[in-house]
Amino acid sequence: MREAMSRLLAMAGFGAVGDIMRHRSFRIYLIGHIPNVVGVWVVRIAIGWLAWELTGSAFWVGALVAADALPVLLFGPIGGVMADRLDRKQISLVTQAILCVLSIGLTALTYMGLIDIWLLLIFALARGVTFSFWQPVRLALMPNLVPRSELPTAIALNSSTFNAAQFIGPAVAGGLLKLGGAELAFAFNIFAAAMMVVALAQIESPPQPERKGPRGSFLDDALAGIRYGAAHPGIGPMLLLLLIVGLMIRPLTELMPALAGGVFLKEVTGYSMMASSVGIGAMFGAIWMLQRGNAGNITDIALFAGFAGGVSALLLIVVGWFPFALLCLAVLGFSMTAGGIATQQVVQFAVPDEMRGRVLGLFGMIFRAGPALGALIIGRIGDAVGLTWPVLIGALIGLGAYGFAWTRRTRLREALEARRASDAAADVAETSQVADKTAS
Repeated sequence: MREAMSRLLAMAGFGAVGDIMRHRSFRIYLIGHIPNVVGVWVVRIAIGWLAWELTGSAFWVGALVAADALPVLLFGPIGGVMADRLDRKQISLVTQAILCVLSIGLTALTYMGLIDIWLLLIFALARGVTFSFWQPVRLALMPNLVPRSELPTAIALNSSTFNAAQFIGPAVAGGLLKLGGAELAFAFNIFAAAMMVVALAQIESPPQPERKGPRGSFLDDALAGIRYGAAHPGIGPMLLLLLIVGLMIRPLTELMPALAGGVFLKEVTGYSMMASSVGIGAMFGAIWMLQRGNAGNITDIALFAGFAGGVSALLLIVVGWFPFALLCLAVLGFSMTAGGIATQQVVQFAVPDEMRGRVLGLFGMIFRAGPALGALIIGRIGDAVGLTWPVLIGALIGLGAYGFAWTRRTRLREALEARRASDAAADVAETSQVADKTAS
């Protein structure tokens, strides 16, 4: 059955996906990960809707979004240290079990009519703190499940499920909210998080390599990870670009309700069309990266995707024609997804395993908190002068940064992809040795 599926995937242009699905641990991980990320989006939508029902306040809705997203700024570096020091599988199990317990509490309190906005804020904050530890270990776990030479496909497939969930999760949440209210949506996530716990318990993850040299405090290790990432000739510039696109361009997706109503004068139907355009573009971006498999030139893709995102944001706000804006949003969704996958791929290849959790924790911190902070800043300025000027200036800053980086792409490529070439050569040598032993 698995061989037939691999042949079908190869015929469809997804041969690398068929290859990577031969790895049992990654296959089991993915079976748990898919419902889990759908559940994450279901809970986020349900918490926001319940906050609106309880208060009728946009401020409280925004406060709960911040409570979910911003704890990564404080706890993300600590989570990265833990991913480097401790067993990644065990950390994953603990964090997912905590998220399952939180969903049980949310379901019970909501069903009994005991939930209020302050309790909801505490639960959102607890989820945000837990995700601060889950995110770096989730990213660092990939090389424990597949050979390094197949990391690009694993990362693309992992990110594709997240983008699919971003599109599917809100639709599932809407149906559950209509069917049984927020308590049914929270109950769905009990099942989704439990699936992830069961999957993680079944995977086989090799032990962490012994760390060389003296071990400092958690703070020292966290700062060492930040220093390493910032000083690296390839990782540092890519993380800076990720921060710029997060602050200047990606907030458009967070501010779409205001963009729909304040700039294009559309009601909820127009907002839904804009959100769907971003989702469709994101799905195509993920599919394209999956079809590429383990092909090279990842650094160029990351840089070009950021530039394309800046162009789409600029044209969207300058032209101001709604049908053209939908096209620009689709390009923005495509570029954000392809660029995010490519950036994570080059960082994964460039970082040594003893630093992986901390550097990827820094990556996740920027990726998650950047758009939230950018939305707060651009939204606050937009309240005073309208959204047109802050979006325009943000797009120009993003274009300038990625345009400058494009002129340095050869240097960045050498700094980021050199380890990938050596790993591929090592894999080929190891495969040849196995084949020789088998033949003899």
